[in-house]
Amino acid sequence: SPARWPAGARVRRAEVALNLARLVVCSGPMEPTREIYWNILGGAWIYPLAAVAVGVLLRGAWRRIGLWRKGQPEARLDRVPERLKGLLTEIFGHRRHLRDPFPGIAHLLIFYGFLGAFIATALVAMQEWTGIHFLQGTFYLYFSLFADLAGGIGLVGLCMALYWRVWVKPDRVHSAMDDWIALFLLLLLFIQGFLVEGIRIELTVLRTAPEVARWSPIGYGVALLIQGADPETLASLHRGLWWFHALTALGFIAYFVYGKFTHVLYGAGNIFLRRLGPMGKLSHPDIDQLLDEDEDALDRLGVGRIDGFSWKDLMDVDACVNCGRCESVCPATISGSPLNPRKLIQDMHHHLNQAAPALRAGEEIPEALPLMGEAEDENAPALLEEELWGCRTCGACMQECPMYIEHVPKIVDMRRHLVMTESKMGEDAQTFLKNIDDRMHPFAGVSRDREEWFEDLDVKVFSRGDRAEYLFWVGCAGSMVDRNIEVSRSMVKVLDAAGVDFALLGAEEVCTGDPARRVGGELTYQTCTKENLESFERYGIKKVITTCPHCFNTLQNEYPDYGGDFDVIHHSELIEQLLHEGKLKPRGQLDSVTYHDPCYLGRHNEIYEAPRTVVESVSQAGAFVELEKNRSKSHCCGSGGGYAWMDDNPSKRINHERFEQIKGCGAKTAALSCPFCMQMFSDASGALDPEGEVRVADIAELVAEALDD
Repeated sequence: SPARWPAGARVRRAEVALNLARLVVCSGPMEPTREIYWNILGGAWIYPLAAVAVGVLLRGAWRRIGLWRKGQPEARLDRVPERLKGLLTEIFGHRRHLRDPFPGIAHLLIFYGFLGAFIATALVAMQEWTGIHFLQGTFYLYFSLFADLAGGIGLVGLCMALYWRVWVKPDRVHSAMDDWIALFLLLLLFIQGFLVEGIRIELTVLRTAPEVARWSPIGYGVALLIQGADPETLASLHRGLWWFHALTALGFIAYFVYGKFTHVLYGAGNIFLRRLGPMGKLSHPDIDQLLDEDEDALDRLGVGRIDGFSWKDLMDVDACVNCGRCESVCPATISGSPLNPRKLIQDMHHHLNQAAPALRAGEEIPEALPLMGEAEDENAPALLEEELWGCRTCGACMQECPMYIEHVPKIVDMRRHLVMTESKMGEDAQTFLKNIDDRMHPFAGVSRDREEWFEDLDVKVFSRGDRAEYLFWVGCAGSMVDRNIEVSRSMVKVLDAAGVDFALLGAEEVCTGDPARRVGGELTYQTCTKENLESFERYGIKKVITTCPHCFNTLQNEYPDYGGDFDVIHHSELIEQLLHEGKLKPRGQLDSVTYHDPCYLGRHNEIYEAPRTVVESVSQAGAFVELEKNRSKSHCCGSGGGYAWMDDNPSKRINHERFEQIKGCGAKTAALSCPFCMQMFSDASGALDPEGEVRVADIAELVAEALDD
């Protein structure tokens, strides 16, 4: 008690207080613990300040949600358990982040470091609020170790992130001010915490109970560095740093929905509300029904303004963290096309911000703020039309995005507006859309019909009165392109060898509409869909086999939206099934072979194992070689999104890029399972491998050959 101090003694008040703290915390038989507001004056002010910070956060989030609600309605709250499971897997497992190991591990460490620090702070607050002193004894020691290790791994992750951005600095990384603010704010928080802890340890337990201090290894190290400094100076420094740390943390909370950290909230929401169906599926209302309800609906098809997108699309553009992963895998970007999926989403985000005042006021977006247009337009558009036309719809951007942003549907929606509302498209697109409208196939100048390829084969045809268990859907390329006709004939041989009961539609088969839909010609697509569905219903078709992943995706995933009720199997899956049942027994004759994953079979529909099983069945042991970019990371052949019939003259051909990768793996045979890939690689082979060192063949051809005696 000060009343008992010796008269005239020069005793510093701070030293007495600190020595008393040492006695309270660690004397005699008392358990290890610490006072929460040790050395802090006015600590209770932290609560009203925290309330202000949380209020700023909630206000910012609510205003943003209100902006998203200006978008169109969309149902995304089905299958809640599945959504929740996926969210937790991505958050705690960092599945997509770790597809790129170094930055993925850095983010993982930052995440768990921040999470650990948050849990530690929450436990301290819980003790303070409840008045129950549970941070003591053995639990307190483990709590101290846990908090320090969490902060330590967080610091390691932040140092890795700085190294990645400052020294490695890959082309895809485009650091903005928000990135640096986020990194240095987190660094500041972690470093402040350890400094405050180190000073407290030095002034309380470093000398009296070092065995307790060591349970906070990083704080203990800081304490050792400042050991012996003037106690009163350290006490003042501790108090100032504590408040600086508290205000920094509160500023961090308030900033949460205004900068880089928005991805913690918006990204988590975006993952929860992610697309659950196949990635390759596109949707659109029935145009005939729209026209019945509104004669002017045809003039508003597609999306030409930012508020024409759904609320989920608007949420998407806010969830983007500008990481550039989509850019690094986009075949169009790599080839030199104007399209850059990262830039496209960021430009949409900036455009949404510019349009926000008008949208919030319920006004029309000013004409001076066009969403898309051409470079020479009077008002600079947010997006250039040539960017939209670069997309191959391969889905690599969507597969790679850790925030589950859906780039391709947005691009197709804007293409729909250009094609159906403004009639703006390139000559190539216009030509093949007209071909589909006039001839029900996209090829110009083709003299073949859909029955010529099987005239000499003994096959069933539904229109001739035949019936069968399966429809063999041949597709436009499979019946009209010479190289793919060879694949169709091989598939007939395989089906006959296995005793599969199948028939063809022949002349009644029309294009599925896939290329029309991807290029924006939704009306053409729906015309094809309805004609095919009429044929399916007329002949009672319930099972379909196809060699084309694009046809597979459209028939299996998109036709049900218009009443399609049948099962579709890709020929790779059927052949695998026939191998398993022993109905096919090919010889293993290939001594060097690789396999290219088509985008619409692999990424879009997650069929990876079946074609590999087929290839291995016709190969010798150890003959199969995986390409470096395989499975979900496969490099597109460049033919999707209508580009089997279009060209944008990139600086480097996408199909050439992929064929060089195939040549580089050293395999003598490249196995394929898509007619579009066959078309692109046949072209690339002629240009890059005129000697024919690498053979390009469909898996059906390889199996048919391996069945020969």
